[in-house]
Amino acid sequence: MKRFIFNELLICSMMERKAKKVTFDPVRTLIFGKNDTGKSSLLKSLFMTFGAAPAKINSKWKQLNPISLVRFSVDGDEYAILKHGKSYAIFDGSEDLIKTFDSVTNGLAPFLADLANFKLKLPDKQGKNIIPPPAFMFLPFYVDQDSSWAANWNAFSGMQQFKAPRLPVIQYHTGIRGNEYYDAKGELAQFKDKLEKLREEKKITDSILANIKDKFTSGDFNLDVEEFKEEIRQLLVECQVLKNREEQLKEKLIDLNNNKIVVESQIEITQLAQKEAKSDYSFASTKLDHLVECPTCGAEYENSFAERFEIAQDSDRCAELLEDLFNELKEIETKVEKENGSLTKTMAEIEKIELILQKKKGDVILRDLIENAGRTEVKRIFDQKISELTKEITENTLKQGELETKIKSLEDKKRTQTILSFYRKEIARNLHTLQVESVAEKDYKNIYSKISDTGSSLPRALTAYYFAIFETILKYSSAVYCPLVIDSPNQQALDYQNIDKVLSFINNNQPKDTQLILGLEELYDVDFNCPVIELKEKYHLLQQTAYDDVRAELDPYIKQLFQSSNLLF
Repeated sequence: MKRFIFNELLICSMMERKAKKVTFDPVRTLIFGKNDTGKSSLLKSLFMTFGAAPAKINSKWKQLNPISLVRFSVDGDEYAILKHGKSYAIFDGSEDLIKTFDSVTNGLAPFLADLANFKLKLPDKQGKNIIPPPAFMFLPFYVDQDSSWAANWNAFSGMQQFKAPRLPVIQYHTGIRGNEYYDAKGELAQFKDKLEKLREEKKITDSILANIKDKFTSGDFNLDVEEFKEEIRQLLVECQVLKNREEQLKEKLIDLNNNKIVVESQIEITQLAQKEAKSDYSFASTKLDHLVECPTCGAEYENSFAERFEIAQDSDRCAELLEDLFNELKEIETKVEKENGSLTKTMAEIEKIELILQKKKGDVILRDLIENAGRTEVKRIFDQKISELTKEITENTLKQGELETKIKSLEDKKRTQTILSFYRKEIARNLHTLQVESVAEKDYKNIYSKISDTGSSLPRALTAYYFAIFETILKYSSAVYCPLVIDSPNQQALDYQNIDKVLSFINNNQPKDTQLILGLEELYDVDFNCPVIELKEKYHLLQQTAYDDVRAELDPYIKQLFQSSNLLF
């Protein structure tokens, strides 16, 4: 299991010329501030820098959209990540650029997953298994003020892009289905894809051979080869050349035909995408209001010229791709024509030796003998190819069976029960410590349970659940262990006695060798024995006095990002 640590957070608003820099202790840091001092915005910015959007974001903070940089480490290796608008950049410990990204799902997520050994894959809306965004990596470790104290596994937005992700996410992080399971699943998917291609190739080869058998007629030959010694000697070189050309033409024509099918399919897909992009542009331009409400979350998004221009660019890119594909198709057809020319030339060479082939010995024409040998050789080549494909298909089918057996073993019920038993003991102990009597065993015995209660019992019940999950992940998961970020546990009007129980519980039950970042409005006389970052000014998380220093610290990172994108700095 890899360990993920937050070291520093830098936030800078060039528009307001304000900034903030926060350094986190590797073990425990307390963010202390009254309401509206920016405590939650600071904590949310940690995850937003990684492309993970919390479930709720302050509208003014969202509009401000400051530049942010997080210095972090994975198993002691230092990195930094910069968020500038919709662009992201990863740097090494020497502040040298590693890579930039304009997409979270398609770019940043796979990179961070590889960096952190995060191997969970989920099916998207098209059914394709992909690495989910970074929010899914941080999900069990972040307790958000606005959503996590009402329901568990609810800290981030964007979960809807996958179908029913809750179960596989919990199974992955708690070790019920860990990295080894997803390694095997990924390898199995590769073998299935390879088997599909092999079977398709064998089908084509079988079809070609059947066609050859239909066109060729076999003859009976019974003659003394010694009588044709001189003719065989004369034809030996030419015959070998013809056989070689015959095999090469066969292989080239098969490859060209396959390439042509692929390109034609790509043209069809691109034409459909272009049509959909034009339709989207027309719809956005003529049928949508200036502000569009999301049917899922209710947020409003601007139907601006920039958005419509981006759709139009998608259509233009499709047109450019179509042009490239048609050029590629034309190139393939030219190659086919060239190979036909080679065939014609080969036939002309055959004509040169026609006089020799017309020599007869008794009732048998030497040409018939050569033709029959050619037919035999063609059949031998195809039989050999089919035999090789059959062998490879058999081997891959056996490997597929082994992987399926391995996956079943990784879903071992005994291991699952061991993990569930540990979780149940942990949450039962936690509920007892926090004096939560209203939650029955049936309400939490399933690790996937949605913890529900009323009044001041709910925050305590959720605290018991979260810490049971923290300990279960630590003991059984092979996934990355991220910092525990807990924001404002004083929820649901907890009285002094109950909030003291929650804070004392957090203070005394932080899992071993983990990093905890805790946001609080009040300390309630609990000594957390850690660095305290106090936020004092309402509505002023960012400070003018910090701007110059933070901007100077960010400039080398921003410059590298812009230079890699060929933009002016």
